[in-house]
Amino acid sequence: MLQQMHDSNTQVIYLDETVFTFSTFRAKGWAHNRERIRVNDSDMKVTTLAVIAAISEDGGLIDYLVHPRAINTEVFLAFVNQISTKLGGGDFALFLDNLSVHKTKEAKLLFERLNVTEIFNVPYCPQFNGIESYFSQVKATYKKLLLQRVITEAPYDTSGLIKQSIESISDENVKRCVRYACA
Repeated sequence: MLQQMHDSNTQVIYLDETVFTFSTFRAKGWAHNRERIRVNDSDMKVTTLAVIAAISEDGGLIDYLVHPRAINTEVFLAFVNQISTKLGGGDFALFLDNLSVHKTKEAKLLFERLNVTEIFNVPYCPQFNGIESYFSQVKATYKKLLLQRVITEAPYDTSGLIKQSIESISDENVKRCVRYACA
């Protein structure tokens, strides 16, 4: 199906969700020789937040949304509408995992109305979805930024750090994530 979309010049958008929690924290870091970094993690106030994002090989990061709770059907549908608007309302394909909100009756109706072709990934094979590699880079950047703030005792905003991490990944790196998954 992916090859058919590429052959017909239909843009393929890779969409997924991820969650940032307290455990999305880097446990180790570099210190000067014979020094230890001590972090009092009981003082940390990391808010659990969900992120839904869409990327493509052609456009890099298309859009993202930081959400205070897990992504439900309503948020997912609104995000797909937002993607369609950003792409000018033209036909496109969505490469999705098998999350239940991607397969609801409402989602199928929206896909039909927007003329979106849905492509579902093989279960338990996230390596085929380029956005998983992208999220890995985002989370690595987030962990680094959070650790820097904690060590220097600088104030931080979880949502702000997530946005900074997302926006720090270059479009070329985003495109590379998609190409790597499709190889």
